[in-house]
Parts: sequence; structure tokens; C-alpha cells
Amino acid sequence: MRKMKKWISLLLLITMALSLFAGCGSEQASDADTAVETRTVVDATGREITVPGEINRVVIISTMPLCSVYCMAGGDPDKLVGLTPSSKNAAVNSFLSQVADLTDVSTAFAEGETVNVEEVMNLEPDVVFYNSWNTPDCEAVEQLEALGVACVGFTTEIPSAIESVNTWATLIGQVMGTEMQADEIVAYGLEVEKMVMDRVSQIPEEERRSALILTNYNASGITAAGTTFGRYWLATIGAENVAMELEQKVAPVSLEQIYEWDPDVIFLNSFSAFTAEDIAANNAVAGHDWTGLTSVQNGEFYKMPLGMYYWFPPCSDSPLALQWMAKHLYPELFTDIDMDTEIKDYYERFYGVTLSDEDLNTLYNPPAESAM
Repeated sequence: MRKMKKWISLLLLITMALSLFAGCGSEQASDADTAVETRTVVDATGREITVPGEINRVVIISTMPLCSVYCMAGGDPDKLVGLTPSSKNAAVNSFLSQVADLTDVSTAFAEGETVNVEEVMNLEPDVVFYNSWNTPDCEAVEQLEALGVACVGFTTEIPSAIESVNTWATLIGQVMGTEMQADEIVAYGLEVEKMVMDRVSQIPEEERRSALILTNYNASGITAAGTTFGRYWLATIGAENVAMELEQKVAPVSLEQIYEWDPDVIFLNSFSAFTAEDIAANNAVAGHDWTGLTSVQNGEFYKMPLGMYYWFPPCSDSPLALQWMAKHLYPELFTDIDMDTEIKDYYERFYGVTLSDEDLNTLYNPPAESAM
């Protein structure tokens, strides 16, 4: 009888222990489930935004260079279900197409400068990314948030291209839960920026070369970088910016004005379909003769590359763009940097893409159909 009581007591103890263990297990599982249900981030507007812990459908309603940064910072390209037509055109005609097939991504919500909220809702987004400085986008976001959609704002008002990319990558990493990958991208961009600035700081002010960035050039006219990212690029690579007088972000300029400035180097953004060869051979716009310019005569009129995105605005290739521009302006300071190798290594490291020499040629010489 005593033995029986002992066995019963032992069984009761074991049962209680198992119950406690199971209870703890359930609580841990419950805590884990709660942890992934939602995630709170602070976006560019300074607001706390609650996003789903598991995100499977992403819509970017603004035309901004966010798609390439999204893909590099750990956002699954297969989760992108909506882009603006301009962003999609850039993606499909750039090397981003080697990372993601975005040909079937919807652009139906984009109606000129406005956003069709109903079409966005038809895409059933878990999260919407938008430009917090774009009024039509913000108006659409008010309606989307009222319908229960998490909307995360990104800013295009940071003058530094590297800081812009780093800010975007960090926020995307927080939203998508891929912070470690975003941190690596940020560290590399800051390292490149410091290296370039340290080297060009050796050049006395009176010996600095002059430069100009043209944001676009087509039959409709010529535009130059004013207060926008052009100032960052040229200041960081140690150039004398001949267009410092421009007070608009992007300003129309005449060829006559460019002749007055006559900079040592001209960079043409890849928004334009024209090439440096077109300029040198006067095969661009009828009546425009560029051949008297110092930069053209010396072979220092350069078309900016198109990698994962156009290299003038901030994009996931911005650390490469910074080195490329600095090397063209002051080649003697950057003889140790082989851009072919740098680009190939960067693409392998951050995108998992192996570029061929033919790929590099396409990157350096964007096809006309990729122009914006």
C-alpha cells in the first residue's frame, strides 16, 4: 500500500512538472507569435508606424530610386507588387532585372501625378512606401491609412546621396526585419565617402577643377543640377561647381550659358538618351554645337552610368557613383581604384550578381530606351 502511495505521489509530481513545462512552452510560443505579429518603425515623417511582422506584398507609389535600395537592403523582390511606370522602366532596363523580374509588377495605380487609391487597394498591400515630400502621394496615404494600410514615408530632401541611401536602407531593414544587411550597406557607403573626401581634401582650392552636372538633355531642352544632389556630388569629389548660382533643384539652362561657364568636366545624367559620342559628333539636337567646350575638346564630357538605377539620384549604386565621378575628375588621386573590379566586386557582394565584361559595357553605356 505504501509503495502504491509512493507511485501515485511520484506520478502526480511528474504530471505537475509536465504541466508547468508545457505552460512555459505555450507562453514562449505565445510571446514569439506576438513578436512577429507587428513591428513598429519611425519613418521619415517622424511618426511611429506599425507594420505587419510578416510582409508579403509591397507597393511603392512614388517615383523615387527606392526599388534598387529595397532589393539590396533585404527586401524580397518577389514581394514587390506595385511600382510607378518610371520606376518600373528604370528597373526593367537596368541591372536590377538580373536581381528581380519586375516585368509583371502593376503600374495601374499611377495616373499622371496622382495615385488611384482603389487600384492600390486592389493590389492588397501589406505595406506602402511613399515620398513624404510629394503632395499627391501624401494625399493618397491619408486615404490608404484610413483603410487600414500601413504606409511608410521616405524622404528625398536629404542633400547627401550617400546619407539618403543609408537612411532608406536602414528604414527598409527595420520594416522588413533585415537590419543586419542594411547595416553592412551603410558602413560601406560611409567608408567610401570618407576615402574620397580625405583624398580630394589634399587639393588646394585654387587648383580644383570645375565641373557641371546636366540632369537631362533632349529635344525639349537642357537642365542642370541646381540645389539638389548635384551640389553634394561636386562638393564631395572636390570640384568647383560652376552652377552654384542656380537656385532651383533642377534648372533649365541654355547652351550659351554652358559656354560661359565652360567647365573642365561635364557629367550628363543617364536620364538623357544622348551619349558623349553624340555630343562630340554634334549628333544630338540640331543646331546645338558642343565642340567648342573645353570638356568636349579634352574628351571629358561623360555620360553617367545606369547600374541598378540611374547614377545621378541616390540609389543602391551611389558608393560606386561617387568613386566613378571622383576618378574622372582627379584620376591621379585614384590610380589604385579600378572601377571595373570595384563594380564587379560590389555587385557580387551586395546583389549576388556576377557581371561580365559585356555587362560592364552596358552599364557604362546605357541603351537609349532606358532614358527617362
